[in-house]
Amino acid sequence: MEFDKALTVLNLLVPEATDLILKRYNVLRTIKNCQPIGRRLLAINFGVTERVLRSETDRLRELGLVAIESSGMRLSELGERLINDTEVLIHRIKGLSEVENAIQEKLGIKRVCIVEGDYSHNDIVKKDVGRKAAEIIVSLLTNNMRIGIMGGTTMALIADEIQVNKKFANLLVVPGRGGLGENLEIQANTIAAKMAHNLGAGYKLLHVPDNIGPDVLKVLQTNTQIRNVLDEIKKIDMIIFGIGTAAEMTKRRGLSEVKKDELKMKKAFAEALGYYFNKDGAPVLHSDSVGIDLSDLKNIRHAICVAAGASKAEAIYSFSKYHRDYTLVTDEVTAKELLNIK
Repeated sequence: MEFDKALTVLNLLVPEATDLILKRYNVLRTIKNCQPIGRRLLAINFGVTERVLRSETDRLRELGLVAIESSGMRLSELGERLINDTEVLIHRIKGLSEVENAIQEKLGIKRVCIVEGDYSHNDIVKKDVGRKAAEIIVSLLTNNMRIGIMGGTTMALIADEIQVNKKFANLLVVPGRGGLGENLEIQANTIAAKMAHNLGAGYKLLHVPDNIGPDVLKVLQTNTQIRNVLDEIKKIDMIIFGIGTAAEMTKRRGLSEVKKDELKMKKAFAEALGYYFNKDGAPVLHSDSVGIDLSDLKNIRHAICVAAGASKAEAIYSFSKYHRDYTLVTDEVTAKELLNIK
């Protein structure tokens, strides 16, 4: 019997089975991301009482999927192995593979990977988005590769989730842009250094402030150390970046009122890689920062965009009108918003 047909039969005979699978998967998923975690904190995460949750965690322990220790609950080895297979099952149950294919066709992009859940309202989903992106990055690694990564909260999550089981020779990680004006934790430099550490790679940093005038930028670009990093950025094999709304990014980067007015006048709608785009995907303004140039995109073998949160759906759609040769990692809610865009 085909798998999809088996699922249909299961839903007809035992319709409550799907809800139970989803419930237990989310319990295991939360334990995995927060372990060790106590029953009380786990119950708070799910918005239920400890007594309600106890029956589920006790059953998962009986099944050998969860170990309960003095420090809290952890996944057992069997639980760790099973959760990855369950993720694939959830994809099939929810039809997320079909959604991925539909978005890939609609946007005309290389690949779409959807993480179950709502990024904007669930920290566990945020970690899973970072983990999924990290898995894709690691699967594409080869020796002698140069990797560029942009700044931002989601990029920081990816750097945290990177894990490798083998040593790659001569890997180099560089920030995709300067940006010393942002919070330290989400600066491209900080993220590049963290990712390099987790990959066992080398790294170079770009010590250039954000939002500075073009004359100062020209002078900085003549500096030997800065020039050296910029040369490496021109040679990157992989770029990891996010997409945001123009309104969100102008606020985050603290742009002047003059710049904000210019963006409004030019009808800026989306931001990616330090550039602002209108609804039709045309670049209308470049932020005052040093780093990757849009013209470099066509020469980069692997472009991985990690953008989640329903408010970003239209920005993703707009950027895809400019560039299509990339992989998109997003969440379930954003994916469905993308399909609803006319």
